[in-house]
Amino acid sequence: MELLKESERTLFFYVVVMKKRRKRRKTYDWQLEIIKGNTTAFYKSTDFDILREFVLERDHYTCQFFLGAWDDGIHKPHFIKPIRATTVHHIIPIKERPDLALDPDNCVSLSHLAHEIVEDRHRFHFKKKKKPITFERWD
Repeated sequence: MELLKESERTLFFYVVVMKKRRKRRKTYDWQLEIIKGNTTAFYKSTDFDILREFVLERDHYTCQFFLGAWDDGIHKPHFIKPIRATTVHHIIPIKERPDLALDPDNCVSLSHLAHEIVEDRHRFHFKKKKKPITFERWD
């Protein structure tokens, strides 16, 4: 088997992944569904699973934020270290541009921690207070 070019290999991977998916699946107009506010169904869909696997494979399952290859212009990584990516982040949010929902160029691979930082949700994680070892009573 001869070596494939990058674009052919990408197309080959996409076709192979699609064949592994369910044979019968509903086709949706995701732009219309996202405009209606049905983003949860989009993120649970087979189409997004295919996109997610493609983007993670493209970025070699490495977090691009902590690798230093991508930042959102607001947040910077605290350290540069290769971390395994588990999440795909839309650079331009799908609520702003639903037509880019399935565009791999609009997606980047991030770790869970990096995704929380980019989405500004890391500020809301609080450490639980430890319970005292003994309960003192002054009667």
